[in-house]
Amino acid sequence: MKKLSSCATMVDSLSAWYPLAVQAHNHITAIACQPFDRPQLLAQFQAWSRDLGNLPLYLINPGFPQLQQVISASPNGFQVQPTPNLFPAPISHPSALLTQLQQNPQSGIFIVEGLSLQGTEQHQLHNLFEQLRVNPIPCHLVLVAEHFTLPVGLHGMVPLLKLPYPDLAQVEAVVERCLTQFQPQGEGQPGDRLRLRQALQGLGCGEMDWVLAQQTPWSDSVAALAQRVLDYKIAKLRGRGLEFIGQPDVPQAAGLDLLDARLERIAALLDPAAAQHHLKFPTGMVLWGLPGTGKSLSAKLAAKTLGVPLLSADWNGLRGTTSTESLANLRFLLDTAEAISPCVLYFDDFDKGFAGWDTDITAKQSAQRLLTWMQEHTAPVLVLATVNRLGLLPVELQRRLPEVFFFDLPHDGARYDIFNLHLALYFPAFRLAPGQPSPFTDGQWRELLTAYRLCIPDEIGNAVRRVAEDCFYQHWQDGRGDQPLQVTFEQLLAQRQAFTPALVREEGPMLEIRNHATYAKPVSSPDTSRFARPQQELFEY
Repeated sequence: MKKLSSCATMVDSLSAWYPLAVQAHNHITAIACQPFDRPQLLAQFQAWSRDLGNLPLYLINPGFPQLQQVISASPNGFQVQPTPNLFPAPISHPSALLTQLQQNPQSGIFIVEGLSLQGTEQHQLHNLFEQLRVNPIPCHLVLVAEHFTLPVGLHGMVPLLKLPYPDLAQVEAVVERCLTQFQPQGEGQPGDRLRLRQALQGLGCGEMDWVLAQQTPWSDSVAALAQRVLDYKIAKLRGRGLEFIGQPDVPQAAGLDLLDARLERIAALLDPAAAQHHLKFPTGMVLWGLPGTGKSLSAKLAAKTLGVPLLSADWNGLRGTTSTESLANLRFLLDTAEAISPCVLYFDDFDKGFAGWDTDITAKQSAQRLLTWMQEHTAPVLVLATVNRLGLLPVELQRRLPEVFFFDLPHDGARYDIFNLHLALYFPAFRLAPGQPSPFTDGQWRELLTAYRLCIPDEIGNAVRRVAEDCFYQHWQDGRGDQPLQVTFEQLLAQRQAFTPALVREEGPMLEIRNHATYAKPVSSPDTSRFARPQQELFEY
């Protein structure tokens, strides 16, 4: 059997077609293939057609005015010519080919694109399956699309194969070939090659070659080429409702030491040596808690801690106009996550996507597909789901995400760190070196921390930002807009009186969330800072 070189080498899932063809003189197969990989697919089938006795290879899709015969094919392209006399009636649409093959079976391999597999076409495939199974003519029908959702009525009749994304070794081979052939100017940095490889992950073989050919002439370094490829991939994923962040550019979080410690242990499992001890990468975890307590920020920082890309998806945004489209969007997401692994797959406000899911067929099918993937996939993909109401998640999904961390109001020590994190962003006096004293006294800090005791981290950050805006406005009025900003303890204290904390404003819903906190792990250890409040006994003996 002829094999394609380099990145064009087929994977086992597609290689299963040839043994099927040898075993059965005629059969129907569905193959999921990315659009850029069509030439690669046709090149492999042309090689197989020769191995099967020089069977002719045909191609039809709605873009052709009639059935075409493939004359030559390589991973870089293919040539076709029309075949107007193969059937008594002209073939101008894929569904017409099904009818003609049923009436006049012809020897050959027929690549068919553009079938919906629904309604009339599903029945045509049923009829053609029965006709081919009793016909000795070697006739093979290959249905090709980017994604397939086979109707239940076709299961067993139509095996579903897949041309998957290239693995790390294949991507590395493409990078090596690119750097050898194009030789971008400049020596570059040690991590540039890795950044280029990560930027290419999640693209098909043909797509990688095309993007590199398009972007290399405009790049004067490996780093510039990697950024151009990454920009292309980000734009592509955004068009499918996904967000890809190579290196999340967000500040550090404060007061989450227990969560940080867990993520560091997960990062160690990325070492190949972990498999020698039968240790597996975790499926994922739930970040649960009050709104505005840093769940989304923590999910983004998790990718930084692990040193992997972050793929963000909106569960509701995956829904299409039909159930088939919704499942195809989900399959694209999961395939992409595996292709760019190791990575973090992040669902924000995950619980909102499951309101009424038990009566929504599409939501139920999507949830079941996600559950199956989480149970069976082996790629190092960490699923992080932020939720406000854990009870809205299906029980089956909660079992797949057994680790649950709860984000509560920060204690005084964590609140002190959160203040300093935001103050340092706007006010140079708070950009302190280790051991340098704070501009505020401990007494002022205790009074400030008490005043903000019912505030969530998001409210603290907003309060500091508003004070910074007021300071800048005063500087701007005085003609000192370029001067460093300064803040006083009194300004922060006064700002606290300008708003009502969400815990007071929405006391009922907030307390309902907090009342179930015992079912999860806390993200912070007990307060041991100098601002920790002494534990008080209700009764003394």
